[in-house]
Amino acid sequence: PLFHLISTLGLPLLIESRRRGRINQEVFKTCDWGYDPAANMGRKSEETDMDRLKIALVGVGNRGRGTYLPIIQTLKDDLELVAVCDGREDVVAEVGEEAGVPAYTNVAEMVLGAKPDIAAVVITPSNNHQAGVPLAELGVSYVTETPLDTNLDRCDEMIAAAKQFGTKIEVAENYYRVPGERIKRAMILEGVFGEIHTAYNDFRGHGYHGVGLIRSYIGLDVGVRRAFGFTRRRDVQEHTYRGNSPTSEQWQHGVIEFDNDSVGIYNFGSLSYGSPLRRYNTSKFFGERGLCIGDEPAILNDAADEGRPITIERQTHTVDGREVLAALVADTPTPVTWENPHRHYPLSDGQIAVASELMSIADAVRNDTEPEYGYMNGRLDREVDLAISQSWSNGGAAVDLPL
Repeated sequence: PLFHLISTLGLPLLIESRRRGRINQEVFKTCDWGYDPAANMGRKSEETDMDRLKIALVGVGNRGRGTYLPIIQTLKDDLELVAVCDGREDVVAEVGEEAGVPAYTNVAEMVLGAKPDIAAVVITPSNNHQAGVPLAELGVSYVTETPLDTNLDRCDEMIAAAKQFGTKIEVAENYYRVPGERIKRAMILEGVFGEIHTAYNDFRGHGYHGVGLIRSYIGLDVGVRRAFGFTRRRDVQEHTYRGNSPTSEQWQHGVIEFDNDSVGIYNFGSLSYGSPLRRYNTSKFFGERGLCIGDEPAILNDAADEGRPITIERQTHTVDGREVLAALVADTPTPVTWENPHRHYPLSDGQIAVASELMSIADAVRNDTEPEYGYMNGRLDREVDLAISQSWSNGGAAVDLPL
């Protein structure tokens, strides 16, 4: 069902007035909120030190409740959970009681009642704007699950609201944030492989995830010129996959042409996420001075007559009785190290990526800086994703960017 977080207090009228580019002060007076977004642009915490930020969780479905909530609660030195919000009153009440915080079914009421510094939006992606726009208008910066929104116009509404009201948006693109990808990117940024000429997403992530992973290798600052795509449906042996018995699969293929003439190759299939028939998924890139296939990077030896594998050392320590990744160190000619910035918390490797997303928006608000990934990277990932799909809907014809 449609996520009805902003179904009261006149917010639909308010949002429509924003789309027309003006603030309708009469809406605020009629609603009698005692709160004027125009007077709260870039609202800061009432606390003076800003060390521990108050966070609200918007969306308590499987990912919100099962992934984000325990990580927020673990980051206790940095974040304080003050509210949960969801359109399903019975579910959010249960989660609120378990977490010991107030439960809301309306974003505006949540902001006015709990006064969070930041929020995590973990709802159906096509509804992200329904939570993101009013959060921005009420002075709350937020991190939103991917994609930024499924519709580019809705993405632009979210971005415009953030700009108008001085708030920040982080996009929770997690594939490049997992530790194994962090050390690869650290080596790329240190110039170990030189310029990356070609990068592949081989069934690792769908759509914008695969695009974002490719872009993390080529360079997040490199623009995209155009994209091509095609798709095929093929028969497969009947087998058990996610409680179903598929007899066919849908293949997706794309080519991304970057402004620096580098190329991204995107491959994905409907059986990519765990089918026993399709156990292979990885990523790879080929650079000026080396390559990486999966988690196996390599460069040339000193004589430049043989390949030299790069070994990555995993360093761990114990936190609260749990083994935690402290750092990854690559034995490149000049060693490259990626340190886990959250190594003082008992987090798994997978949780580190989500913690990084949460702390990105927290640090951006605390330090008045930009989030690590930000809305423009999130928007571009979705734009390229849409360009590939537009191409395969048009017989593989090139689709120029921007759309």
